[in-house]
Amino acid sequence: MRRALSLLSLMLVLALTACTGLPTSGYVNPGRGPQVDDTQAFAFVPDGPQEDATPAEIVEGFLRAGSGPADDWATAKLFLAPGAQWDPRSRVTIDRLADRRATPSADGTSVAVALTTIAAVDADGAYSPTAAGSAETLSYTLARVDDQWRITSAPDGVVLYEEVFPTVYQSASVAYFDPSYSFIVPDVRWFPRPLVASRIATALVDGQPSAWLAGAVRSAFPDELSLVGRSVTLSSDGIAQVQLPRAALSLDRTTLDRMQTQLVRSLATAGINEVQMTVEGTPIAASEVSVRVTRVDPSPAVLTSIGAFGVLAGDAVEPIDGLSDAVESLNPSAVELEADRSLAAVRTQQGTVASALSDGRTFLLDDRAGLIAPSIDGQGEIWSVPANAPTQVRAITAEGVPRAVGNAWPDASEIVSMQVSRDGTRIAAIVTVSGVREVWVAGIERENTEVNLGPPHVLSFSQQGAFDLAWLDDTTVGVLVSADGVDRLRELNVGGRGTEATAPDGARTLAAGSTSVRVLDDQGRLYSRRGSSWTLVASGIRVLAAQQGTTS
Repeated sequence: MRRALSLLSLMLVLALTACTGLPTSGYVNPGRGPQVDDTQAFAFVPDGPQEDATPAEIVEGFLRAGSGPADDWATAKLFLAPGAQWDPRSRVTIDRLADRRATPSADGTSVAVALTTIAAVDADGAYSPTAAGSAETLSYTLARVDDQWRITSAPDGVVLYEEVFPTVYQSASVAYFDPSYSFIVPDVRWFPRPLVASRIATALVDGQPSAWLAGAVRSAFPDELSLVGRSVTLSSDGIAQVQLPRAALSLDRTTLDRMQTQLVRSLATAGINEVQMTVEGTPIAASEVSVRVTRVDPSPAVLTSIGAFGVLAGDAVEPIDGLSDAVESLNPSAVELEADRSLAAVRTQQGTVASALSDGRTFLLDDRAGLIAPSIDGQGEIWSVPANAPTQVRAITAEGVPRAVGNAWPDASEIVSMQVSRDGTRIAAIVTVSGVREVWVAGIERENTEVNLGPPHVLSFSQQGAFDLAWLDDTTVGVLVSADGVDRLRELNVGGRGTEATAPDGARTLAAGSTSVRVLDDQGRLYSRRGSSWTLVASGIRVLAAQQGTTS
């Protein structure tokens, strides 16, 4: 009866978690008190091994106990034989509930568990999806201990159903800087909920950025600096304290302020309101530094059907001083604006890529055949590439000086769309690999005069019908997909799970809004989405411009 009740409870939890939208990215506006290592709002309490359980039941119970990270997975360890070694923190395998199968050997000394994996999380909390339908088999060995079956050997890591994973693990945006220390760049990780605050601090102070991002970002924490202990503690007045060694006292104030900024932005994900760095219990004087925002202007920038370019204000289009005339003269089919609106990257109706400057000048930058819509990076250079030559990316100054971008989209045979993130450190693209469209992201690495892309990180292995892409916020890439006669918007988290919703019929262009998502359809109708509904904003629009930020 106890086991039946336990299974019923798990089924109810799965149903509840499947219906609940959980945040998976971004910096959270804290609304509850600070979390420390042993507190959480909800926890699974899995059963230990049952009397006279079969080998398959022991392994199945062990896998279910992976949902209980309390006390370093103490319940799961009850299924192990004395002396058995198992590291639950090394990996999380996320699989489908319906596809898991445990098959024991004839003598019961081994059990093979077949899985269909969805994604994996490594020891550092970095999330990676797997290709659709990926199969994996895990092997377990068992022996009799006091006349009960126990596991003598198990693969390191835990295995969680996809419905359970976001309830046991919490996403956290570990904060780094761009190379100019002007922007905060989030590196999304997943940590067990009871351990999230300390795991964030450890990842930031003692760890490294995710491998694909490492060459594109900077940390103010010196490599030789380590946490004292491995926990975030609360002071008597409710401030989260991060203990550092005495070496921190020799650091200059600029470095300390940047460290404080990274900690505050990172620990906000754990619901922590205030953070204090300390040495031997004494607070270190430090304050947050000012960083640039990455939101876009609340008003869309558009080119109307009569050829007027500017900012949409009600039913009127307000020209951008000096820039609008230059953009209009290029007869654009795609436009992207720099944050301060001093520069526009344009793909013309003739298929070339050009720049338009706020002083009225224009420059032809790229006249190769088959160019896709260009994008502007954090240095004011315009990125251009032919659709059928993904490796041939060029970063071109506004006045036409090109340089090749190294390691651009290796193994891809086609590139459909790409955009640089508004912090200038990452670029996302829809590419075709072995006939299948995928969504990739890569870090932008700069060394002296060279620009290279870091190793590509796959956001989605299968996005058939994907045709346009945009950074919606710091951790979300939106993708327009047309498949089976239906247009959809897929929002892919850079380091987590994604969502899908319908898009307006005939969707053609996607762009971020300040608090919304914008879509232009093939009839010139501009829509804005707030919540789950699309609202018609304007008609008679030829081009919806992308924006790389705002000056306000």
